[in-house]
Amino acid sequence: MLRNVYAPLSAGVGQERLLEILANNMANTNTNGYKEDQVSFRGLEADPWPNYSNPNPPAPFKMDMKEVYPLRGNDMGYVSVADVKTDFAPGSLRRTDNNLDFAIQGEGFFAIMTPFGERYTRDGSFTLNRDGVLTTKNGAPVQGEKGAIAGLQEGNMRVLSSGEVYAGEKYIDKIKSVDFKDKKVLQRLGGNLYIHDGAPSNIIASSGEITQGHVELSNVNPMKNMSAMIIAHRTYEALQKTIKTHDENLGLSSSKVGEVNG
Repeated sequence: MLRNVYAPLSAGVGQERLLEILANNMANTNTNGYKEDQVSFRGLEADPWPNYSNPNPPAPFKMDMKEVYPLRGNDMGYVSVADVKTDFAPGSLRRTDNNLDFAIQGEGFFAIMTPFGERYTRDGSFTLNRDGVLTTKNGAPVQGEKGAIAGLQEGNMRVLSSGEVYAGEKYIDKIKSVDFKDKKVLQRLGGNLYIHDGAPSNIIASSGEITQGHVELSNVNPMKNMSAMIIAHRTYEALQKTIKTHDENLGLSSSKVGEVNG
């Protein structure tokens, strides 16, 4: 009987997580270079035979399983979030004619130096600080092959598709753009940045070309995400009703047993 509660409960927790991801995607529809997240689920089928010393919980949240013994192992069959992965498909480019806007056509990320180390982004909407250093909107220096790219003036700055930066005819540096053999080790941070949580050998040179005067738009499909949000919300409501129904039936069963024993 408890399984009739725990199975839809675990599915409901999964739908909550899905709604969080979809809402975040929708909120970043107009964020330059944003890559949408996608959720996948897994179902653990009923298996009454194993008797694990550390049983799996009925949903991906902390719980003391001693409270629900004698249920064992996976004999409660439930749904869990299997993975949240980022879709790194490129977004479309928008022309801005702003000399400080850049987009990478193809694979690659801009390297940004933060107080906590090097981070990466696809958002090439940059600016110049008062010292002529190319930075993000948050003031983090954009990295070149020699470090921070400095000595620039907006009026005479130009960047070639290879990433070479010139102030008039004077060569300054080359914008550092990198790619990754396995993007699964990239972790999303705030400020539209990613941190690389893998081996240094996973970092390779970018094959993409840099386009000045353009920015890459978000790859979020708002219609697809809105439709998914509606489905997830309706599914969540249906699961709530299912849990409520089984809970009421369980209460009725307990009261009937009490009447018989009385």
